Amino acid sequence: MATDQHTIAVFAPHLTLTVTIEKTTEDAPDDIHIHPGGQGFWVARMLRHLKESPLLCGPVGGESGGVLRNLIEQWGIDLRPVEVQESSPAVIQDRRSGDRSPIAEALAQTLARHELDDAYGSILDHALASQVVVITGQPTEIVPVDTYRRLGHDLSSADVRVVGDLHGRELDAYLEGGRLDLLKVSDEDLMKDGRLSGDDEESALAELHRLRSAGADNVVISRGAQPALAGIEGVTYRVTGPELEAVDFRGAGDSMTAGLSAALRRGLGPEESLKLAAGAGAANVTRHGLGSASDDLIPRLAERVTVEVLIPAQR
Repeated sequence: MATDQHTIAVFAPHLTLTVTIEKTTEDAPDDIHIHPGGQGFWVARMLRHLKESPLLCGPVGGESGGVLRNLIEQWGIDLRPVEVQESSPAVIQDRRSGDRSPIAEALAQTLARHELDDAYGSILDHALASQVVVITGQPTEIVPVDTYRRLGHDLSSADVRVVGDLHGRELDAYLEGGRLDLLKVSDEDLMKDGRLSGDDEESALAELHRLRSAGADNVVISRGAQPALAGIEGVTYRVTGPELEAVDFRGAGDSMTAGLSAALRRGLGPEESLKLAAGAGAANVTRHGLGSASDDLIPRLAERVTVEVLIPAQR
């Protein structure tokens, strides 16, 4: 059973092993980095930088799963693995040129019926014992999409506070089952889903309001290097972070999700929440590791975030 020492539970159906080849200079030897990966892990990693106590729940199996288990524990993150027969996904990528080029990839497999039951029971148990739960998506169908509808229904019925980092079919299914306290989604994913015609602010604002009408009480849309947009407690905001030279934009959105989840648990107001989230996202882009940051840098960057009211609450 879950314990009350964990403040935030993270549902992570896609935990993956990453092996990255890098080179600091042309004459330097190759650097090989072996890390856990996947959206849920990156969220949990940033939560640790934010001094939270996340509990990661997800399937782990095979040789790659054994390595994942040890690496996640080395990062100081508590893992409640669901043992599965198939090996956990893994990817080997070459970043010596500066861009990530996959060399080989073992994809995640769909969970068997009993494995799915174990995974669902695990996240439901730990969500009920935590103050906030984060629901992350899946790049391929590891759990049936209907699992998200069930989670939406059951977590809403239990009055669990939920942050969703979802899009596409998983988001639609979750909102069919219940409501989200807060949705964080990127404009990139919304464009892939055909919900945005472009990266302009007007289109993003229209989609933000549509998502709120669909059942997401509060919505934050991250927009890469452009200001994020948010609809929280009936007010629409533009969130502009400090202009930093990005080492890697990947992971910034997951870091924002972590900041929003920590803010929800702490009971922060809208502007404080958005500043913390944007500060975490900005700190992440200054480093190579996804979901990572210098702990002291996050609050300093948060102080430099500008939050503007675009549309006040309607009376």
